[in-house]
Amino acid sequence: MSRRLDETERLVWNRVARTVRPRRRPHGKGAAKPEPSATRDDFAAMMRLPPLRMISTPAPNGPVPRNADKSVRKGRVEIDRRLDLHGLTRSEARRTLSTALFRSAKRGERCLLVITGKGPDGAGVLRTSLREWLRAPDLWPLVATYAQAHARHGGSGAWYVFLRA
Repeated sequence: MSRRLDETERLVWNRVARTVRPRRRPHGKGAAKPEPSATRDDFAAMMRLPPLRMISTPAPNGPVPRNADKSVRKGRVEIDRRLDLHGLTRSEARRTLSTALFRSAKRGERCLLVITGKGPDGAGVLRTSLREWLRAPDLWPLVATYAQAHARHGGSGAWYVFLRA
């Protein structure tokens, strides 16, 4: 069953559609891997668009890295970068997270371990704010999904953030 997209959904779809490029299939042994579909310039152009007004909180989007769920549960996630937000104020942590996500996306990194800490009674300011920040219109195009870290990597005081390829 299909339905028509409303204006906000159409704007989001057009924004995402501009970053997609067809994949080339490598032929033969030792063929070069295809280049990433989105470049820094693509993201910069996308960020110059007027911000969208979100009607509801979006769900995690984009393809989840292959076997990510199983890898997360077993603590076998390959971490490209660690980001420790301990001791930062809420605004400092937000700026640090934003900078780290853009740099990681530019470098082609796929997984960040963001350490927020648990806070008193598991309700720390940074821990509860992280999900809100990842769903913000400026960071949302970079994030494929996120998950709570395995105990080996910090448990409920840390998060894996998977970036789009």
